[in-house]
Amino acid sequence: MANSKKKQSSKKTYTFGTCRYAKIQPKRTTLSTKTKVLNIHLTFEEALKLNVAVDECIRKLNSYKRSTVAGKKASLNLTIHLQLKRVAVNQGTI
Repeated sequence: MANSKKKQSSKKTYTFGTCRYAKIQPKRTTLSTKTKVLNIHLTFEEALKLNVAVDECIRKLNSYKRSTVAGKKASLNLTIHLQLKRVAVNQGTI
């Protein structure tokens, strides 16, 4: 029975932390492909959470040898979930 289930193709990623944002401007209903700037407002406590998450990810990136291809391609990925009003920090590649 377990073999008949489809395997999900999406790979789970490790996150260094998340925080919730208070509001965004312009409003989500008015966002379009022509929108050039997105302002994200965080409370002080949530900004501290974001700061810690970014700091931890940067520390991890700093541990890689930048003389290697993998070290050069390592990056910080900031994911903004508009539906959940959440910002996540995880590691990515360029």
